[in-house]
Amino acid sequence: MAFSTSISGIDAAQERMSVISNNIVNAGTVGFKKGSAQFGDLYSSALQDTGSNAGTGVELTRIRSDFTQGEFQFTSSPLDLAIDGSGLFLLSGANGTQEFTRAGSFQSDNQGFIVSEGGLRLQGYQSDGNGGLTPVLGDLRVDTGLLPQKQTGQISFSGNIDSRSAFPENEFSIDDPTSFNSTSTTTIYDSAGKAHELALYFAGDPAEANTFNVYVAIDDVIQPGGVTALEFDAAGQLTADSATQLNIAGYAPENAAVMDMTVDLAGINNFGSDNTTIDFSQDGYAAGELLSFAFDDTGTLISTYTNGQQRAQGQVALATFVNPESLQPMGGNGFAQTDESGVPVIGAPASGARGAIRPSALEMANVDITSELLALIEAQRNFQSNAQSIQALNEASTSILQL
Repeated sequence: MAFSTSISGIDAAQERMSVISNNIVNAGTVGFKKGSAQFGDLYSSALQDTGSNAGTGVELTRIRSDFTQGEFQFTSSPLDLAIDGSGLFLLSGANGTQEFTRAGSFQSDNQGFIVSEGGLRLQGYQSDGNGGLTPVLGDLRVDTGLLPQKQTGQISFSGNIDSRSAFPENEFSIDDPTSFNSTSTTTIYDSAGKAHELALYFAGDPAEANTFNVYVAIDDVIQPGGVTALEFDAAGQLTADSATQLNIAGYAPENAAVMDMTVDLAGINNFGSDNTTIDFSQDGYAAGELLSFAFDDTGTLISTYTNGQQRAQGQVALATFVNPESLQPMGGNGFAQTDESGVPVIGAPASGARGAIRPSALEMANVDITSELLALIEAQRNFQSNAQSIQALNEASTSILQL
């Protein structure tokens, strides 16, 4: 009995040294979580029946994963991700397997899907195609296709018309700069993505005090019906009865759909300062090629296009567990769900108890080499002590046989 007790101690020391050695060799592994050997004492049921309290050895009960935060290492790759806080990345295999990991060294495959080093696809919330996010989970993918053009529909202008300038006396004409007080231009786009120049002309009405007529020209052609009157009070603010919107209907560009547009003029003032354009924006754009992409701290994949537009292509999903220490290591920095870990609770980063995403960064292993080496020395001493016990028992047995 004494021999088997000491042998169990040697086995336990070997198991502990194996776990510590695995921690040491993975000190440079991205996302690695160190293990800790947990042991329990053994008692013989036969001895318990006789009232004896002597133990019969020790056994390994489990290897517990330590999910404390590792240090961050920043990189130049937009697909490298680190979790600052709780949670694990959710991965999916081609056969439907599901794994979880803290290793965020991702890359894109030949189809644009974001995959782990082992080829498993990163899971996240899908885009609706217009830059919005849906609650649908799926494979995250970098779409490198063209962003289709959008026809202009809404235009907004804000600025100042100098109240100190004299009202023009000549009839309005875009070819006569003395017939209007100020002008401003912007670019609009038709349904084919072709650019057109839209200009607003502000001409004081000599027959009405503090009133300016607004004319619209597209590609130097005054648009029929594209005129309205802005009325200001003595403080240079638009009156309650003034028009604040200009409608352009039926503009028919060549080889494109008919355009109906609305110009918002509510942001115009008539102060005694220089003519100024503060904002002249519109909601159309030409087709654009993918210029770059990057994740933000919410795990949203933002793509930037050559036409200046940005779109969300998806958002990383994170999984949390009631007992993550009981997850089953699968190799390749992956973990699998177990009965003891509980089921994954999946959500967006920086929500609930989930951590935020650090883009272009990697979480390194949470292994402290100094602590592990000290633990290795301790395990070696335990091994030697049990070996000495066996030697002492052997010598005692030999002495008894020689009596």
